[in-house]
Amino acid sequence: MARSTLARLRRRLRPPSKGDAEMIYWNDRAALEGVLGNAHYEHVFTTQFGLERSFFHAKRVLDVGCGPRGSLEWAADAARRVGLDPLAERYRELGTDRHTMEYSAAPAEQMPFADASFDVVATLNSLDHVDDVDGAVAEITRVAAPGSTWLLTVEVGHVPTATEPHSLHWDVADGFAGWTVQWSARNGLRDDHDIYASIDEDRPHAGDGPGLLRARLMRTEP
Repeated sequence: MARSTLARLRRRLRPPSKGDAEMIYWNDRAALEGVLGNAHYEHVFTTQFGLERSFFHAKRVLDVGCGPRGSLEWAADAARRVGLDPLAERYRELGTDRHTMEYSAAPAEQMPFADASFDVVATLNSLDHVDDVDGAVAEITRVAAPGSTWLLTVEVGHVPTATEPHSLHWDVADGFAGWTVQWSARNGLRDDHDIYASIDEDRPHAGDGPGLLRARLMRTEP
């Protein structure tokens, strides 16, 4: 029996863990693309939040739930650029050793950084992936310096899955203690679930139903 068929049978009999499910997704993407690309990330961090590349100059930047693509490779002018992901060590088999950004293998709820370590924190399609949303928000708040910026893109109102266990609401960012929402936008989601293309197309959202929330927040309390 082919190895791929055996793998599918094992998945049906024993559903993969959250981490294994994430790796299945990324391995499938790597098989499709060959080399996982990252050319779109500058646009995602800048244009989709109404920012210029210069905003990140000399700033310490943290991408929470960064994945293996090298999301901060473009930000060469930053003072520090770190991708945090509990699967960071496993991502090395996907080629992350060729990246110049730092990777930290830790969960969002237990970050190995000192207080006020970063000027920009991003959670791009990752906040609904964490184990404990409140714990992740508390850690983001702890490692963010006063006056820092939080860039949030998250799918809201979706049916929970193994890799996205939380169904968040449109007002989720309004409840983050110590943060003020400076700007936000809502979009619907394409049928192919391409989050960033949905934003670029400015897909309309249907009332309070599922969709995409973007928000730019400022750290207002020490």
